[in-house]
Amino acid sequence: MAFPQPNAQREIANRKILEELQLKKQLLLKQGVASTLNSSALPVLGSTPVQGSDGHSMNSVQRAALQTANTQSTGFFISQDSSFVMFPCLKLKHIEERLQCISEFEKPKILLEQYVTPSHLGSHMLYTIQSQYGDIGGKLVADLGSGCGALSVGAAVLDAALVVGFEIDSDALSTYLENVIDHEVANIDAVQCDVLKNLPRRFDKLFNTVLMNPPFGTKHNAGIDMKFLETALRLSNNAVYSLHKSSTRDHVLKYADSLGAKGEVLAELRYDLPSSYKFHKKNSVDIKVDFYRFLV
Repeated sequence: MAFPQPNAQREIANRKILEELQLKKQLLLKQGVASTLNSSALPVLGSTPVQGSDGHSMNSVQRAALQTANTQSTGFFISQDSSFVMFPCLKLKHIEERLQCISEFEKPKILLEQYVTPSHLGSHMLYTIQSQYGDIGGKLVADLGSGCGALSVGAAVLDAALVVGFEIDSDALSTYLENVIDHEVANIDAVQCDVLKNLPRRFDKLFNTVLMNPPFGTKHNAGIDMKFLETALRLSNNAVYSLHKSSTRDHVLKYADSLGAKGEVLAELRYDLPSSYKFHKKNSVDIKVDFYRFLV
């Protein structure tokens, strides 16, 4: 697992990780998952979504699990399309319980806009990605700006072939490592780098799926969310799933289109952003965020 190292050794470590990724991909292909790793066999816009093995119906136990999750969690989804369907079930509850145990930033850095994705929203995002599109199980997944690893751990729990987190902050990566160890997930690796400046081009189109909750560009870094999107589209050979402020929806869709990607708002999220920094005057702020799927 590649975590903080001296700068002189970082490029060598990243090169080694890339070689290991290629070897793991070849091994997965030999083991009979070629269809999941072949970009030509991946879902396309308009294709029939993958149905979860648990089906559409809820039994009493599943309904109780959903009610418990909703009462104990912050935030909720507002569907933007009739085809967007969540299947509340025990597996969803299991994912949320995992994410509730994720260790958070000890001293979040404002310039990096470090906030943890709420477990309720993160679990629903990940479950939707897998149950509706089959874009996690058996896939090579990148978590861009992975932070403490909530989305990485969730994707690993959903049986991704391999998840690679990309993160610039060594403190965040230390917490990421703690979470990987605590959750006993072996199908995770990480790379420390600035994804906007020195991410090796050899990672281009290596991943089936890219996940990210990027900085929104609200603190002296306007436009950084679009730079993250551009990098994510460069890494993916299939789909990118991302969060962006609802107020920027028109701009995000137009920018994605200019990059040759088809963007779709899967859901509108509402959640309370807890007070994390000294300049915060309120205990929490209600933020409207869109959950996107971009096809490359």
